[in-house]
Amino acid sequence: MNKYYKLSLIFILAVFVFSNCSVKRITIDSTALFMDDISDSFFEEGDIDFAEQAIPANLKLLEGLIKGSSYENDNLLLKGCKMFGMYAMGFIEDATTDKKLDKKNLKRASVFYEKAKDYGLMIFKKKSDFKSALEGTIEDFIKILPAFNENDIELLFWTAFAWGSYINLNKTSPYAIADLPKVKAMMERVIELNDKYFYGLPHLFMIVYYSMPKMFGGNLEKAKEEYDKIIRISEDKFVLADFFMAKYYAVAAQDKELFLKLLNKIENASDDIIKEKLFTQVAKKKSLILKEKIKDLF
Repeated sequence: MNKYYKLSLIFILAVFVFSNCSVKRITIDSTALFMDDISDSFFEEGDIDFAEQAIPANLKLLEGLIKGSSYENDNLLLKGCKMFGMYAMGFIEDATTDKKLDKKNLKRASVFYEKAKDYGLMIFKKKSDFKSALEGTIEDFIKILPAFNENDIELLFWTAFAWGSYINLNKTSPYAIADLPKVKAMMERVIELNDKYFYGLPHLFMIVYYSMPKMFGGNLEKAKEEYDKIIRISEDKFVLADFFMAKYYAVAAQDKELFLKLLNKIENASDDIIKEKLFTQVAKKKSLILKEKIKDLF
């Protein structure tokens, strides 16, 4: 085999390899565009059992696409952050009255939330200023947040949601709790930019935050104010807020009457009160399970 033949062969192989890489990248990038439609279709699904069975396969597909993109496709990373976090909240937490299974589910949910958080932070860490601020003090972190604008709302919210949910399930970990001020600051930035995002969803996070013990920053009066804001913004249609108010605020305040009132309100809500029917169905299913735990909560 002469030198020129070897060089030609190497060139052909190089073209083949790079062509395959290009085709793979194009395929992944094209598929990523459809993930918006897929997530929207799930949110609008009214059959909760169908959604619960179908979503895991799509999460694995999404995970494969993220890995195939070498974690470079921000659109896929954002979808991973959003969908893994939503799945943990919607279908793993508060899924059973069985105490042993519930304990197992909380560990599973923690893993899903951490994965969702990590996907979101992968995007943020591509910005050197954010990466250094993330590793710095809360003051350093707060200073960098004004750099994020309206185009960053979705990323800011879902990353903070996943991160905050992870912390909520790991309150005994000092390492997890230490990050809570940063998560709160992220959500406050979302509220500054647009507190009406998805029926006022950022305020739902604040209900949970202010319903925590005082040592973690809890303030029940402020939690009630945050709930009132969601009711106003959503025109009292986003019943998932009622579930969170019952689970966190009413239990923290030991207000059994309010607890039952909120859960009954959810049960009587119209299935199509909002077009994203899955959120309503999730709230209804969770409310029935939560009501069965009333003796343990009050």
